[in-house]
Amino acid sequence: MSQFCDIQLERPSGVYHAGETVNGYINLTLTDRALIKAISLESNGYACSNWLKPQKQKKQRANNKPQVLKPMIAYGQRVDYFAKVDYFVGSEEALPQLMAAGTYCYNFSVQLPANCPSSYEAEHGHIRYTLQLMLRRSSDLPPEPAQICQIHVQQRWDPNQEANSGQAPCEVTALEQTPSLKFWQRALHLQLDIPRSSYELGAGISVHAELHNPQQLPLQSIIYKLNLVSTYVGHQLDKPKRVDSQVVRRNLISSSHQLQSLPRHGLLHFQHLHTLHVPHTPPTMGAAVCGCLQLSYEVEVVVQTKSSARFIAAQIPVIISQVTSSHAGPQKARSMCDLQAVGVSTAPSAPSAPSASNETPETTAFSSTAPNLCASMCCLVSNFREAEFMKASNVNKKDKHSISGEQLDFRPRYLYYEMEHAETERVL
Repeated sequence: MSQFCDIQLERPSGVYHAGETVNGYINLTLTDRALIKAISLESNGYACSNWLKPQKQKKQRANNKPQVLKPMIAYGQRVDYFAKVDYFVGSEEALPQLMAAGTYCYNFSVQLPANCPSSYEAEHGHIRYTLQLMLRRSSDLPPEPAQICQIHVQQRWDPNQEANSGQAPCEVTALEQTPSLKFWQRALHLQLDIPRSSYELGAGISVHAELHNPQQLPLQSIIYKLNLVSTYVGHQLDKPKRVDSQVVRRNLISSSHQLQSLPRHGLLHFQHLHTLHVPHTPPTMGAAVCGCLQLSYEVEVVVQTKSSARFIAAQIPVIISQVTSSHAGPQKARSMCDLQAVGVSTAPSAPSAPSASNETPETTAFSSTAPNLCASMCCLVSNFREAEFMKASNVNKKDKHSISGEQLDFRPRYLYYEMEHAETERVL
């Protein structure tokens, strides 16, 4: 006997959120009459992890005996979120019945639990949600799958959790590890700042990197990365009491900037600003959501000097959600698309911006040629210090001919913005 089966979902995309109901129907066509014990639909949602870990091999002895290689250790774990069986015809205890040839239509409805994590596929684990149409012909034969349909589930994100822990600015510092015997080498010091720790899909992560280079080493490049950190947890298959984990880092997006042309006076204190846009990816999942597979994200910045042995890297964790953040207002539309990544050198002091009522000729000349920065700067978060002021310039130098009344085209090398001065401060 041969049959044809087709599972149709109410949503052709097959994308559902946790807590929703999956509705659809099944068309089963029998070409010949057949003896059927049961026709059922099995709905499953589960997460599993599995990987192989090599064992330590014994050292090769002096004799010529062949070395026996130890087998790999297998680890794995499975977590079930729901399992449901709906019978359309018969049951496990029913007797087989004769079904005539033809087409049969069955409706189904599956309720997804509210705590379901998002679907995910990886090399050492996955989270899947499947619908299987099972046909059982007799008690002696096992049920055979006639059709398998996989649906994509997105987990619910708690906006209260993001509002409590994801809106505060974050920073992290890193110190270069230098050899203790090379006491003349002074370590590099890198500090990273981001305006908040929680972001939704498609949002921009504004990363501010500040490097302290005491030896003024020539810099080669600075690289920004957004990494996905997958943690797999499993039990040893032959010894279930033993638990181990494996961490895999995968780079999602990366951006590199060359720094060979940086002047020497800007090497001591170097700053850089760049925006990473979150791609389409599963949201952050902790141990409370999935016991065998956790997903986390981090922003990594690597500064490489012209010497391959001297570099420094720092990582700062971020939270990725699949829904729009709970914060509203001007901060919601924050974008850095109009700003380009720039490098600056800091200064011990900073000149204050002149007011609109007391403008100097130099300021007037700059206002006529400078681009309109209000559209790109008004959306910056007020509680995040993007960078320090640009380096102070001494306009009274003799080689500038300031006494002769020449108008200087003073262009700042870096942008600084404060929300409380938005109404009065128009020119930086």
